[in-house]
Amino acid sequence: MTTSDNKARTRGTRRLASIALSVLLTAGTLTACGGGGETIAADAKTGNRKIRIAAPFISTMNSAILYAQGTGILKKHNIEAEFIEVHGGGSLQATLGGSTDMAITSSVNPMAALQQGQEFPIIAQVGNGFPESVIITASAWKESGLKDDSSLKDKMKFLAGKPWGVSSPQGSSSYMAKYMFQLAGLSADDFKMNSMGSASGTLAGLKSEKVVAGSMGSPYPQVAESEGYAKLFVNVSGGEVPELTNTLTSVVAVTPDFYKNNKELVADFRKALGEAQKEVYENSAVVDEWIYKEKFEGSPKDAVLSGVKDQRDGGAIAKQPEVSEESAERLVAFMKATGQPVPDDWRKIFVDLSAN
Repeated sequence: MTTSDNKARTRGTRRLASIALSVLLTAGTLTACGGGGETIAADAKTGNRKIRIAAPFISTMNSAILYAQGTGILKKHNIEAEFIEVHGGGSLQATLGGSTDMAITSSVNPMAALQQGQEFPIIAQVGNGFPESVIITASAWKESGLKDDSSLKDKMKFLAGKPWGVSSPQGSSSYMAKYMFQLAGLSADDFKMNSMGSASGTLAGLKSEKVVAGSMGSPYPQVAESEGYAKLFVNVSGGEVPELTNTLTSVVAVTPDFYKNNKELVADFRKALGEAQKEVYENSAVVDEWIYKEKFEGSPKDAVLSGVKDQRDGGAIAKQPEVSEESAERLVAFMKATGQPVPDDWRKIFVDLSAN
């Protein structure tokens, strides 16, 4: 590998790290700039309705909604969208306070909010599978003697008791890891979690071999593998673990008042998102090229495109905005298996299921 190759790859990693670390707004600095549920009228000049969407920009999981905003699909449905970067549960706080109108968030967050007495209607799905996959250091891969098609049980047995880096102890990748140990017939206690604070922190831990394994969303695993210091070990987003496919993971949520006062807008938003999701699967080369150029240019292109392809092959990127009963029930089963509380009336927050 040449010095120039090394420099290019280093720039790629820094580019991804900067995306992971940048937080333009946090829950603590958000201020209410609306009632959180006002009726949104069309602009007198454009005829478009303007909405603000709280969203993380870390994963290629958001390909469809980013493409819809960036290429005019939302505008075609008379919607002008502005993305505001807010991570984790802060997206729901931003929406509740009126700083944003919609939130792209992990599906477990509205469930947890409902458990605490706060409803956030889920109006659409963005992810229908886990965006995270598992990577291990290159030296651990050599030591394991395993192959890409080795069983999940053998892979998890190798990782039992070994330091595993995650962004957050309460993040989805942590719960996913515990669940995979259970699926392999091992104990969740075999998961030796090390909280690294961010995807970039986990990558740094793998490079220095402070941790043996890490779990994070695409395209980070593919980029790490392309740079030679890690190996994609369990391709969860690519469908390697069937029990984690067709499981609702990322959704668009709003406040009850917003949903009540903007039914037509919500319907148009779902139509636009559905068009973009269809493009992700039926016109993938064009969408992937756009996502790379607009969001990840400077990172290793083949690795980024491989990450998107894995998510598409595993069905992790939702194919339509409607939430199915099966994917929601698989989410509930996952939450219960990993000790997360699920309210009995959880169906009430799903606009596609509440009438069932």
